[in-house]
Amino acid sequence: MSSQPSIVATAKRNVETIAQLEQQLVAQQSRAERWGSGVASFFGSSRFVVAQMFLVVAWIVLNTEKTAWLRPFDPYPFPFLSLIVGMEFIFLTTFVLINQKRQMRRAEQWSHLQLQLSMLTEQEVTKNIKMLHMICQKLQLGMPARDQEVSDFSQDTEITALVDEIERARETDASH
Repeated sequence: MSSQPSIVATAKRNVETIAQLEQQLVAQQSRAERWGSGVASFFGSSRFVVAQMFLVVAWIVLNTEKTAWLRPFDPYPFPFLSLIVGMEFIFLTTFVLINQKRQMRRAEQWSHLQLQLSMLTEQEVTKNIKMLHMICQKLQLGMPARDQEVSDFSQDTEITALVDEIERARETDASH
């Protein structure tokens, strides 16, 4: 019998925190963003594709078949249909761009949060290494006389120097 694996309380709190942050981001959306997102969502659905195909086929059939009850109102080459599809494309593009802008802003917020958490984690790890090194010295535990990695990792990371080094490496890669 397979049971569903459980998660630890800390992980559960993290999931709840992320869900709350997501809800806050959604609540911060303007009415236009919510409306645009809904429209873009519909335009990106299979229901829209089916409806669009049905309407275009119906339009063409109605404007090519001559019946006693309906005369073609947009004869071939269907200039009015072309106008409607063109306007639909303009609005669709606008809604998609609004939606992409919102998604990009959300991604930037999460990226900034991730960067802040990574920097905080780096600072915490550095402090822990320093404390462990001091504990080892106090307890006179046998560590290599000069462990370069311990020495390196117990130093604060200079973020701006690291960014400069990454840029130099990228420039070197780009020139080769």
